[in-house]
Amino acid sequence: MKTLVLDIGTSGLRAAIVHPDGSLSDLHYESFPPHSPAPGLVEFDASAMYEAVHRVACKALEQHDVTAVGLTCQRASTIVWRASTGQPVGPGLGWQDLRTVGECIMMRHTHGIAVAPNQTATKASWILKNLLNDDERHSNDILIGTVDTWLVWKLTRGAAHVTDHTNAAVTGLTVASGIQWDETTCAAFDILPT
Repeated sequence: MKTLVLDIGTSGLRAAIVHPDGSLSDLHYESFPPHSPAPGLVEFDASAMYEAVHRVACKALEQHDVTAVGLTCQRASTIVWRASTGQPVGPGLGWQDLRTVGECIMMRHTHGIAVAPNQTATKASWILKNLLNDDERHSNDILIGTVDTWLVWKLTRGAAHVTDHTNAAVTGLTVASGIQWDETTCAAFDILPT
């Protein structure tokens, strides 16, 4: 049983084949640094990220059939996209992005909710409030996710909008275990869990 592994790092992407004995082969890498348009802001082009992941994965798979895919990624980087088009509504926000520090302070003061700017909650909220109008923001066409959610959605051609509990737990939108969405927190951020 061979496995395709994808490692989506902060500045680069890797794909490789893991063999049953644990050895690696067909390692392919592509640089993918984020953009920093101003101090404290960290953005990336999610469509370009998917295209780069697709390229390195295809190279690794050229001579191999696999029975599984493993994915590791930047857990709190955030992407918002339209299901109808598969296109992001704006740049992805990297886990290091600090533009939501003020919102974190306000959430703590107003709602008693402690979140950090490196969590998905405030990043998704910022994108929804700043890049979409009210009708779009509450549309079933709008999807939110971390990098793993985005890539799985793209790789399955929209069939799976999922994450695992380890990624969900760092969003700031779940109960502590990451097993279920925290309805109070989601409501405070005006985010509809799916």
